Amino acid sequence: MKRLLIILLSCLIMIGFGCGKESEGNRSLKIGSEVEFGEDDYQNITTASNTFGFQLLNEIEAERDENVLISPLSAFMALSMVYNGALGETKEEMAKTLHVPGISAEQLNKANASLMTKLYEHTKQVELQIANSLWLNEDYQFKEAFQTNNESYFNADMKYFDLDDRKAPEKMNKWASDKTNEKIKEIIEPPLHRDLVSVIMNAIYFQGDWTYPFEKSRTEEAPFYLSDGTISSVSMMSLNEKLEYMENDVFQAVRLPYGEDDDGQLTMKIFLPKEDVGIARMEKEWTADNWKAWNNSFNKSQGTLKLPRFQVEYGVELEDALKKLGMTKAFTRDANFKDMITRDDIPLWIHKVTQKTFLDVNEEGTEAAAVTKVEMITESALVDEPFVMEVNRPFYVVIADEELDVILFIGKIVKPEP
Repeated sequence: MKRLLIILLSCLIMIGFGCGKESEGNRSLKIGSEVEFGEDDYQNITTASNTFGFQLLNEIEAERDENVLISPLSAFMALSMVYNGALGETKEEMAKTLHVPGISAEQLNKANASLMTKLYEHTKQVELQIANSLWLNEDYQFKEAFQTNNESYFNADMKYFDLDDRKAPEKMNKWASDKTNEKIKEIIEPPLHRDLVSVIMNAIYFQGDWTYPFEKSRTEEAPFYLSDGTISSVSMMSLNEKLEYMENDVFQAVRLPYGEDDDGQLTMKIFLPKEDVGIARMEKEWTADNWKAWNNSFNKSQGTLKLPRFQVEYGVELEDALKKLGMTKAFTRDANFKDMITRDDIPLWIHKVTQKTFLDVNEEGTEAAAVTKVEMITESALVDEPFVMEVNRPFYVVIADEELDVILFIGKIVKPEP
């Protein structure tokens, strides 16, 4: 019976917004001076990552009527690292699914390095950390180019493990915990699979507060009207402020900045369907093209925002959604990942793509976390009047870096949980 080999790639994201500092984590975003890339190379992937995120969310929504929260950037970066090992039709399908057709691994790496550098420039008021690591079974070897590209463009640390070392999972989990301020404490469940070849991890940590915090004294219990006609009770926060706001026939939307400055790059946007529209019709409007158009329609307006204090924990298997988006070859025995490991005679394909996310929205600010795991196996509008926006029914939420136009989190909240 042929020996099973598994390569496990994990991408962790931890985000919570507000006041920051020049920390060791911030400095980890700096790409080495010996790595060559263009200052604006990030523009080659921001629209692609956003479009990928909207499509991925819509594919997931088609199957589930529940809170959904994903991190497009987490999934995009995890698959970018895998892309370094792909060839032929497998590579072409991955590029198409990620909306970067015809791009080379080098170009994709440069774009990711450029994005990390640009994000570093936005850390004056926030703490942001992005860390990557390559964990390799000491009995195997990565191809030199695969290892070098991930070390250079993703700042990945090279580490080895022994399958017979019972502390190996503990070491991997400690790395993840350290890089996410102990928010993600376990990403590897012991014992390790006896055919495990590699674990590749990406961790992002981000922390901060609202520019305009909600006063706790104004938070009160209020009804939230669910899609099925039932009513839930939520802790409704309240804010009266001059905010970026827009409204059309389909929804109301508001922009909530993070950090000390109102024009901060990092924001959360809330999109609330009109009462006679509902979340189901809004889903048809929820596209990357509309997102870009809507972003140009926000204007400052005095008003009152009522927003539930809520937490969301979500997990989803992404294989079916990725296949529907055109990435099919990578999930079959015919996949071509011969640029990943030195054993060219061994077929390698993706077995699972899993993402888990967490979001906490409260009076002070936001915390969000995401973990993306890829397992690979082988055998051998203007508003003049003051607005009132009461988020008391299912709504959408987007956390993004507006200057870079890159979405970090995107979700549909149908039932806020305290």
